[in-house]
Formats: sequence, C-alpha cells, structure tokens
Amino acid sequence: MLQEQSRLFQRLLFFADLVLIAVGWILAYFLRFEVFLRLDFLPPPEWQPLSRYLGFLPGVLLLSMAVFWGTSLYVPDRAQKWTRLVTGVVKSTLVGVIVLAASLSFYRAFYFSRLHMALFASLTPALMLALRLALYAALRRARSQGRYQRRVLIVGAGAVGRRLRTSFAQYPWMGFDLHGFLDDAKEGPEVLGKTDEALRVLDEAEAAGTPIDYVYVALPLSSAQRIEDILSAVSTRLAHVFLVPDLFQFDILNSRVTELDGLPVIHVIDEAPLDFRRAVKRAIDVVFSFFFLVLTSPLLLAIAAAVKLSSPGPVLYRQERMGLNGHRFDILKFRSMPQEAETRSGAVWATSGESRATRVGAFLRRTSLDELPQFLNVLRGEMSVVGPRPERPVFIESFRDLVPRYMLRHKMKAGITGWAQVNGWRGDTSIEKRIEHDIFYIQHWSLKLDIKIMLMTVWKGFVNENAY
Repeated sequence: MLQEQSRLFQRLLFFADLVLIAVGWILAYFLRFEVFLRLDFLPPPEWQPLSRYLGFLPGVLLLSMAVFWGTSLYVPDRAQKWTRLVTGVVKSTLVGVIVLAASLSFYRAFYFSRLHMALFASLTPALMLALRLALYAALRRARSQGRYQRRVLIVGAGAVGRRLRTSFAQYPWMGFDLHGFLDDAKEGPEVLGKTDEALRVLDEAEAAGTPIDYVYVALPLSSAQRIEDILSAVSTRLAHVFLVPDLFQFDILNSRVTELDGLPVIHVIDEAPLDFRRAVKRAIDVVFSFFFLVLTSPLLLAIAAAVKLSSPGPVLYRQERMGLNGHRFDILKFRSMPQEAETRSGAVWATSGESRATRVGAFLRRTSLDELPQFLNVLRGEMSVVGPRPERPVFIESFRDLVPRYMLRHKMKAGITGWAQVNGWRGDTSIEKRIEHDIFYIQHWSLKLDIKIMLMTVWKGFVNENAY
C-alpha cells in the first residue's frame, strides 16, 4: 500500500509541475510585457501578444515532460535530503530551459524575448521548489508522528547494522520503523534470532498484521555464502531487500544504488524505479487497451451473449490474483464454467481434458478469448499489456517455497501476455521454465521487447496447445 501511495504521489507531483510550468510561462510574459514595460525598467521590447506565447505552451509542456522524466526527477527516494531535492529540480529545469531555448531558436517566424526566457527559467524552479519544500515539511512532520511508516529488519547487528539503526533514529522523517536485528553472535532485546531465521521473523510479522517491508543485509563480505543463503531465502517473500556492504558484487534483480547517511545501499531485489520508459509503457498500456476495447466491442458483445446463453450466471468471472509487490486484485475473464463449478471442485489447476468448462467456455479458453476483459484491468492500473502472468494466492503459497526465485516475478506489474506465454510456457507446463522466462523478461525489459512480445502474441499467443 505504501509503495502504491508513493507512485501515486509521484504522478500527482508530475501533473502539479505541469501546472506550475504553465503558470511560470504566463507569469513571465506579464512581468516582461506588462509590469516591466509600464515601469520603464528596460527599453521597450518588440511587443508580442499573449496568444502567440500561449500557442507555444503545449510544446513547452511536452518538452518539459520529456526532460523531467529523462533526468529522473520523479524517481522516489525515501531517504532523500532537501539539498538533493533542490539540486534535482535545478538540474532538471536548467536542462529543460536549454532544450526549450534551442528548440525555439529554430523557429525563425517567432521572435521571443530573452528576458521572458530568463524570467521563466527563474520562476518555474522557484515554484516547483516551493511546492516540494512545503510537501517535504509536511511529510517530515507526518513521519515523525509515526504515519506512513515502513517496517525494517536488519540482518547483522555489527557496526554497519548499528549505524543503520542510528540513522533511522536520527532521521525519523524518513519513516523507517526498526522491527529488530538478526545476528549469529550478538544478543540483546533487539536481536530476534539467528541470521538463518529470517523467514520465521518475516512470516511471524506478517501473521501479526505488521509485515516487514524492507530487509537490510548488513553482514561483512567474508560472510558471502551466508549473504547468498539469506538472499535466496528472503526472495521467497515480498519484502524488498538491500545490501549495505563496504563493497559488493551481487546483481539479482533491478539492482541500483542509493545512499543512506553516507552508507551505500544496493537494491538487490526491488521493483524497477519509476522513470521515463515506465511512463511510456503505462501510456502505451492505456492507449492500446482503450482502442482495443473500442475496436473489438462487437466481438466482446457477441462473446458476452454467447456466455449468457450457454449457462445461467454472470457474463464476467472475477478471480483473485497477485500482482506487483503482492498487491491482490480481481482479474476479469469471460465466464467459461458453470456458475457453481469451482464451489464443488475448489481451486484446482486447469489441465488437459478440462471437464468443468461449458461448450462456449472450452472454445474461449482454447482461443484465449476469455482473457479479453483483462484490458479493463489494464485501464484500472492493476495490470499491464505485457508482463508476468498473475497467479492465484492459493497456488503461490505452494510455489514460493518449492520453486526458486518464484516471488521475484512480483517485482513487475502483471501482464495479459508475457515472454513465457509467447514461448509456449503456459497452462500445465513447467513452472520452473515459466519463472525462468519471467525473470529473463524483468531483467532485460525494454519497450522494444514489449512490442516484440505483443507482435508474437498475435501470431502464436492466442491459440496454443497448452491453452485449456
């Protein structure tokens, strides 16, 4: 939930910045051509109507959007200090102004005031910084009061682990709540057990309704094998894992380095940071899903009528699935079984020779047409067009301890189609191979790969011998 709130906050901040850019652009015009001109501060400029400047405003917003995402202005950093926040805004706006000025210089038909650009370059970052500093102060106060907290487990109660605890206490506005330590040699009230008891502590915390969000592994490099064992074990749960060593060579999934009070922190098992490519992926998801649903609406209505006539019950079937960071949601499908089928059989894995499906349902499954309503899940932000297929929590409980790296697939938003599916690993096939392909996709993700998977889905992703 906190991760979702963080992403929502970054999106709201992005749109707020676009409003501030528009305000800065218009305010700079009035200062240059109205206030300064009337007060005779400067020689009269070659006057331009406001409508001319407003005509360029959409382009200014588009350029700013691209530059801000490209300079990673919206990558969330919970431990970010206000000095880094200021330098981030100044850097992004400076690059944006340079790109904008260079772009306008090619448009010979339009004369723009250099003073207007200077005013815009001063007003815009000032407005953006004022907004951020106000939010920063409000967030610091809320976290200091115990709100928006994240629970932390530190593996290693040595010098590095203790310094982490001191940093959490020294900067309460970061919102880290220490659950305790794990250590093989040290004892004390904060030490909850040995380093090989990480799973027990995680499961007990989750059962108590206070799940651990972050696991910081702060062991010496001489404990490389122990670190590897801990990472392997914790990867079967949903906690984000970070290494805090002096030097490191681990690179598991979406690794990146941040800093916490001077300590290097490597994100070993984490979701990919929000950047420009992710924004483009989301835009493609929304646009593609919207037009797909509109263009296929006659087909969808025909399928809905066939389902309704084939057996009594609702047209759509809702089933709980697990997606990004363990978020549970109801996936939508065209109903392919009698309404009470699963009540009698319970949650079972679909296999060849499926006998519960209706006649219409069997056809929909073979052609994957029962999956089409999931484009509504995409529009709602619960899924992506391309990503690891989401699974039912009841099956995940069985798989996560039996299949190595199984839970790593939840570090990417679930998809309607994926790399495993277009390579034939769907239905009652090897779980290990499916996870292997899912992890490959997450590690090598790109917009180009997404488009390739979408095209492969058209040719061999719908009708498949393993679809039943």
